[in-house]
Amino acid sequence: MSVVKIAEDKYQNKLQFAHIDVASAKNLAAASTTVWDATSARHVVITPTAADAYVSVTPNGTSTVPDGTGTGYSLGKLITFGSSYTTIVRAGERIATSAIINVVSLGEV
Repeated sequence: MSVVKIAEDKYQNKLQFAHIDVASAKNLAAASTTVWDATSARHVVITPTAADAYVSVTPNGTSTVPDGTGTGYSLGKLITFGSSYTTIVRAGERIATSAIINVVSLGEV
């Protein structure tokens, strides 16, 4: 049986992850698209740092920044300030965001 550690972030959200790779954590700029990992898939936690953010995971080469309108990549997933969202980003995919977000990988380090 594996050990799972439970912690709280600064907004008192309960976090339950076996491993958080804090060395990989980065803030991504507002109105940007960033390739998270070019060679392998990663399970990530996305947390807005100052305001609600629309976020989408797009194929490499797609530079659409989500804004909550339209469909597909331009719509994005709303992640409210004070909450976090976990997803899988495959090798070469981009994380696009409308506001500043913090992204950290989960899993073995």
